[in-house]
Amino acid sequence: MNIGLAHGVRRELLVRRVLAADAMAPSIVRRMFRDWFRELEWPGDDADDLLLAVSEAVSNVSDHAYPEGVAGRVVVRGRCLPAGPGQRQLVITVRDNGSWRPSPEWHENRRRGLPLMRACTASLNVRGTPNGTRVRMISRPAPNP
Repeated sequence: MNIGLAHGVRRELLVRRVLAADAMAPSIVRRMFRDWFRELEWPGDDADDLLLAVSEAVSNVSDHAYPEGVAGRVVVRGRCLPAGPGQRQLVITVRDNGSWRPSPEWHENRRRGLPLMRACTASLNVRGTPNGTRVRMISRPAPNP
């Protein structure tokens, strides 16, 4: 869905991509979202934070959602929504159809992804079930361009 803005510029308000849940997925998603943020004229520091958060969420799918040797997929969706007068927010969702797994007993160098995503967003919600996981991130409000 596109909307018309001043001077005839059109900005894409929704992006969606289905990818193989593999080692390439995070870099593909970073490139896609970097281009989208540029198109939306999203503020630089906030865009960097969101790139880090979405990359971490996709990396988690690639690393943890599917058993070794099982081909899986990750669905990434971003929407730009109004957030009050002169403001907007992004809602980014990362989904998989893998199995929710308990935390590993050995925690060294692990378990930092969720706090990182939480620090980079205004809101983070993670819902895990035996049929998949959904990570929903909401950006800090940003001014309309």
